[in-house]
Amino acid sequence: MVETATRPSAAQIEQLRARFGGDLITPSDGGYDDARRLWNAMFDRRPALIARPTNPDDVAAAVRFGREHDLAIAVRAGGHSAAGHSGCDGGLVIDLSAFRGLTVDPAKRHARVNGGALLGELDIAAQAHGLVCPVGVVSHTGVAGLTLGGGMGRLQRKFGLTIDSLRAVEVVTCDG
Repeated sequence: MVETATRPSAAQIEQLRARFGGDLITPSDGGYDDARRLWNAMFDRRPALIARPTNPDDVAAAVRFGREHDLAIAVRAGGHSAAGHSGCDGGLVIDLSAFRGLTVDPAKRHARVNGGALLGELDIAAQAHGLVCPVGVVSHTGVAGLTLGGGMGRLQRKFGLTIDSLRAVEVVTCDG
């Protein structure tokens, strides 16, 4: 990972806090070590700021803040990145764990999944209606990361990869 040269100042973080509905966690905050911890303990990343958005507007605000302050940005949905991509040193981690949840429409056989939703959540919600989605095999993997990586799982021979079932996305682009 590339380490960011400058860290945002306390005043800059307070400006973000004024327009951000979720939590912002800095190295001086209690809980920082737990918040920065990655699933793959081989990677010990220390971001300058962890933002936990609760909606797409918060995600966009965090992305804009990262760009404005030339911060490396890592996005964490489930945080299950084996390669450690869901963390960064000296940059901004956008942790979607506070943006979980989903809805299933059994009549249309569609699920609408928030950015931080986990495979286990999708499995439970779909199975309540007698439905399945071809997802991976580890329940605490993020739906977003798995889908964007293709999505291999036990049902792929019958139903294809997870990405094959994707109907639409709402994306926050790199310019926020």
